[in-house]
Amino acid sequence: MEYLKTQSQDTFRAKQIYDWFFHKDVGSFQDMSDLPSGLRTALEERYRLHPLRIRRKEESKMDGTIRYYFEAHDRDTVSTVYLPEGDRLSLCLSTQVGCAYRCQFCASGLVPFKRQLSAAEIIDQILLIKKDQKRSPSNLLFMGMGEPLANYAQVVQAIRWITSSVGLGMSPSRITLSTSGLIPQIIKLADDQVKVKLAVSLHAVHDDVRLKIMPVSGKFGVRQLIKAAKYYALKTKAPVTFEYILLDNVNDFERDANRLAYLIKGFPHMVNIIPYNPIAGLPYERPPVFSVLRFQNWLKERGVPVFIRKPKGLDIGSACGQLGPATSIATPSH
Repeated sequence: MEYLKTQSQDTFRAKQIYDWFFHKDVGSFQDMSDLPSGLRTALEERYRLHPLRIRRKEESKMDGTIRYYFEAHDRDTVSTVYLPEGDRLSLCLSTQVGCAYRCQFCASGLVPFKRQLSAAEIIDQILLIKKDQKRSPSNLLFMGMGEPLANYAQVVQAIRWITSSVGLGMSPSRITLSTSGLIPQIIKLADDQVKVKLAVSLHAVHDDVRLKIMPVSGKFGVRQLIKAAKYYALKTKAPVTFEYILLDNVNDFERDANRLAYLIKGFPHMVNIIPYNPIAGLPYERPPVFSVLRFQNWLKERGVPVFIRKPKGLDIGSACGQLGPATSIATPSH
């Protein structure tokens, strides 16, 4: 830390601070008892240790999922989803306040974009939940509100700290970064050797359909997007997951499965089918169960590794695509 040099402090003090911050669930600089009192006071006056605070949390009666509502220093609200499943604990992290990408099936698009989250705010979601639950996450999902690759510098900085030996020390293989398909940033991610699990929100395999349901990200052609995903997979030697939200009578036809299987040949990949999670006021329906299983079988028959994602937190607006206004929660019709 450059600031420590200006205070004529030994460099080992930085390691002490990192240890308190990342591993000891400290609430303030004053709690860092092995630092000189003068340094603690100086740090307290100059820096904000935790840029977020827990405002409230809401627990699903269906599956134990918890939606955390954080308040930032400017009173903006940041949501994070706590996803327990046996010994496994995943956190779904937000990277922006609001979202400018306006995917037509997603509640986050109903929240106007306000600003980027800082790396500190991204990391604080992890630390504050870890302290509140007295449990460390096993997996991190950059799949909350916002487009992570539109906040490239701060997201990558957060990942560097999360995976650093002086930070949280997590394996990159336990981190999934989802993008709606920003091709230049996907290529940059590969060139910068940010080795996480990349999840591409594809959702349609025909350009006209994708542009209709994803009016911003859909401006990138499907072939070009898959070419960028292949570049990432080969450059980082990490498989790519293609997320595919299944919308009834929109993108769930056999011709879609055929084209998807054809386009993603030639590099390590898998497909996650996500039956649409209902959002009040949006014009889409969840396909019936037989339709979801049929689409999965079409892909399996063509040699595609494919899974159906089980929704979690549906009753509290925390399932995939539901992180938006509380009024956006709807009840499934199937």
